[in-house]
Amino acid sequence: MEQVKYSYCVDEKGNLVHVRSLTPATRHAHKLYCLQCGQEMIPNLGEKKAWYFSHKAETACDGESYLHKLAKRRIREKFLNEESFPITFCRDVPCSESKECPCCSEKYICQRQDVEIPGDLKIWKGKLLYDTCREEIPFDGFRPDLLLTCSTKPGREPIFIEVFKTHQSNEKKVNSSYKIIETNEIKTEEDIEDILNRGFVEGDNCTTYNFNPQLPSIRITDNPIDRFVLFKSGAAIVYKAVDYVVTCDKINSYCHRNSEIELNMRGQGIDIWGDNAESGKLDSYQKGLVYLVKKGMTIRNCILCKFYKYNDYYSSPMCILYKKIGLESPFPKQTVANSCQQFELSQELLSHSLAELEKEVSIIPKVQ
Repeated sequence: MEQVKYSYCVDEKGNLVHVRSLTPATRHAHKLYCLQCGQEMIPNLGEKKAWYFSHKAETACDGESYLHKLAKRRIREKFLNEESFPITFCRDVPCSESKECPCCSEKYICQRQDVEIPGDLKIWKGKLLYDTCREEIPFDGFRPDLLLTCSTKPGREPIFIEVFKTHQSNEKKVNSSYKIIETNEIKTEEDIEDILNRGFVEGDNCTTYNFNPQLPSIRITDNPIDRFVLFKSGAAIVYKAVDYVVTCDKINSYCHRNSEIELNMRGQGIDIWGDNAESGKLDSYQKGLVYLVKKGMTIRNCILCKFYKYNDYYSSPMCILYKKIGLESPFPKQTVANSCQQFELSQELLSHSLAELEKEVSIIPKVQ
């Protein structure tokens, strides 16, 4: 039983024939054969159903290799017959200011994701790239489905085009350093049409290997950043990047008119307390406060106190002396430290070095 309704076959001269190129009057003008098995086919030109080719006689041909062969044939014909064959790369592009940005580091890089970078396989910026496309030609121990070369530049490294129907490129081929374009799995004729209509689109209808397209210069101004704010009272707040309060176009500007000092925090920040209580790492509040103390500021804030400890039951930090000092709640305001006689800086927090903190924090100069 037929599993595929074929839209294409070949005539006695090997020319590709689409069923819609026929009419009831011309349907028997040529002998027609299957791309896969070579057996004779007949056109079905019904008035109600979509037109298609089927095998004239009973056959075991299932259409698997048909799609593979059709894809190679049609991609090759488009490449040879059209003035261009577009390819679109989709890459993450770092901000052009990332090297100078105080919020960027090797670990945290501000970038625009999935930027479309247009290209072409035939001509780019007026120069010929590739003009020859051959099928199943051995090259350096490989046999790509299609091999792109340049007739005027025989020394130019070729491009392999692989049609994924049942097998993907093996590790040896991928690691060969040759540029490879591999289609997504071809399941239907529509998958082939998509490539022909749009060209190759990385991450959408194909995967590429060993290509390094030139990245565009992008100045990102709307990327959210973490901002630490200290007030004269000693209280602090952190505007998290996820809250989208401060974006990188404000990286050198204060965001709060009543603030005493403000800091930029690299990366997307860490949830307050959370796993940091066990790991020994500083959360964003601790990081900003300890940094400023290390820079010579005198700050009284409950978060800095040795008696302000993380409590597993509450899943939150709390004052472990709240009853002794007469507080109604174990969760005091940060400024309680200003009048608390038990306040004492936590040496555990202060054990973090200034050099370590400066990798994560940068101070914003205040404009007078």
